[in-house]
Amino acid sequence: MEETNRAWTSSSSANDNEAITFEIANNGPAPDWRMSDAAINSFLDLAVEICIYYGFDKVVYKTKPASITGSANVEAWIKTWSQPDEMILTLHNWYANKSCPGPYFTRQIPWIVEEINNRLRDSARIPLRFVGENVVPPPQEAPEPQKDEIKAYTIRVTASALNVRKGPGTNYAIVKTLVNDPNVYTIVEEADGVGSSKWGKLKSGLGWVSLDYTRKT
Repeated sequence: MEETNRAWTSSSSANDNEAITFEIANNGPAPDWRMSDAAINSFLDLAVEICIYYGFDKVVYKTKPASITGSANVEAWIKTWSQPDEMILTLHNWYANKSCPGPYFTRQIPWIVEEINNRLRDSARIPLRFVGENVVPPPQEAPEPQKDEIKAYTIRVTASALNVRKGPGTNYAIVKTLVNDPNVYTIVEEADGVGSSKWGKLKSGLGWVSLDYTRKT
């Protein structure tokens, strides 16, 4: 698309008319929607070129709380943490009830953003190439986080795929993935942690889930 035209790719006029949008081919089906290493590496190269072309030296990203919906509300939320001199990574599923770009790509975002920023900081640096998921640091057992005493409540999963982890954070190992799960789960404890505005502990003892992708019942 010419930059003067809207690409109609993110279901949001505000985002489409300001963002440079990417559509990356999948080489795997739902629920993970995997992408090839070559596709992700091409995205990395082009993203860096775009940042340089427009004079940005930093890319930022945050996990959007599930409670924030609608283009206007999403744009207002972005303004609470972004700066004018930063390039922001936004996702299609921020603006529409979609899985796009899918769990596989979403899991890689922290590494992708770090690699883009490393390349922008040092043009002489030899770029790292994406090779499967082994570029993501292995889960590290983090110190016990501060937990919130709560009254137990029930939730349903709103995401097409939601990881259950050993602890409250994406730095803990995945023990199970709930795929298109219609079940009701009981949360008995909440805690802060990496990768979500709040984590909830399942009564079953299976593990912790990001409450950003659930709703109370």
